[in-house]
Amino acid sequence: MNHRILGLTVRNFRTLTDTKLPLGPLNVMVGPNAAGKSNVLHALEFLGDVARQGIEPALDNRGGFDVLAFRGGRRPVSRISVGVEGIWSDFASAERPDQYELSVSRPRLPEASRARHRMYRRERFTQHPVEEGTTVDLASGSLTVHGPLEAVSRSPYKVGRMTSALQLDQVSARPSDSASVGAIGDLSHHLARIRVFDPDVRAARKPWGISESGDYLNSDASNLADFLRKLKEDEDAWELLLEDVQKVVPQIRDIHLVTPPDAVSHRTAVELEENGLRGRTRLADASWGTVRILCMLALFHDPNPPLLTCIEEIDHGIHPHALSLMAERLREASERSQYLVTTHSPIFVNELEPEEFVPCGRRPSGASVIPARKLRDIRGVIKASEYEPMGNLWYSGSLGGIL
Repeated sequence: MNHRILGLTVRNFRTLTDTKLPLGPLNVMVGPNAAGKSNVLHALEFLGDVARQGIEPALDNRGGFDVLAFRGGRRPVSRISVGVEGIWSDFASAERPDQYELSVSRPRLPEASRARHRMYRRERFTQHPVEEGTTVDLASGSLTVHGPLEAVSRSPYKVGRMTSALQLDQVSARPSDSASVGAIGDLSHHLARIRVFDPDVRAARKPWGISESGDYLNSDASNLADFLRKLKEDEDAWELLLEDVQKVVPQIRDIHLVTPPDAVSHRTAVELEENGLRGRTRLADASWGTVRILCMLALFHDPNPPLLTCIEEIDHGIHPHALSLMAERLREASERSQYLVTTHSPIFVNELEPEEFVPCGRRPSGASVIPARKLRDIRGVIKASEYEPMGNLWYSGSLGGIL
């Protein structure tokens, strides 16, 4: 089954007061600083943390409800919600997607109460919602399954007040033979693997221990050396990666993976062989941009990517002439995994198709507007400009982009 996420809905999460974002294979968010682009990535990352850790740890890791809730308007927000729709079950399709939404409420308690607030969660997973839909509801301390296809009792199951449906595998009293609960397990697996890729160049330069971590590239690229070691086992993938690196950084003749000469064994380090230089350049001594380019290209050549990868500022530190290749490789990678990325580069936007372009803006109230223009409007502006490159139109203000 071709599992994929078709859309994201966010309400009152930071600046995203009412965001409904369709998601295709490749989605590039473009807009001024503080327009809310990163908040979209963080909303997906939040769901991933809920799947891995639970609702309360995911909130605490971000500073709590007050930090995540929208801080505009006259009154404090008492509810935030994040939801996705997509294909995870046998009955779902693009026309009839599965749907999942998590809402966290924190209403103010009466003055006589000892505590000022009490936290609640409400979750709903809807499987093939049109025509005899099946749903799993979590409200208060109970889980209820509704639907004609379920072989289990529809009586409520007792669960913890803040237990997430995405962690039902950790709940002993659950309808284990429920088709919908099984579909939730698939969704949880995909959400748990979502990464917001933002390379830490200092960490990526360092050697890394040889382990199973090489099967995937960490969100901060800290295990770059081990990931490259694993990638090199695939000769075709390694050759393509090296060719791309040489196109962007022509001085590099080869990439070597070595054991560093220190007391710590079972580690991998990266060394670059460069034209005109004797010996090799340790990655620790390579330029900031070279390391970041290597991180990005390694990500695009990942043979086993997660369902969705988010990338912060994909153009950061990369020479403008290299952005055409980066956009081409990103589009090829999006045939294996969905991508949601941010950029400020008109040159990079020039390489996009209209359906890949997501303009972002922000109202005077502080609320984000994403997308800030509908696809038909974008195409209309392009046609009226006699097909001027989209990045030029965005930079001039015709498609947004003005500070």
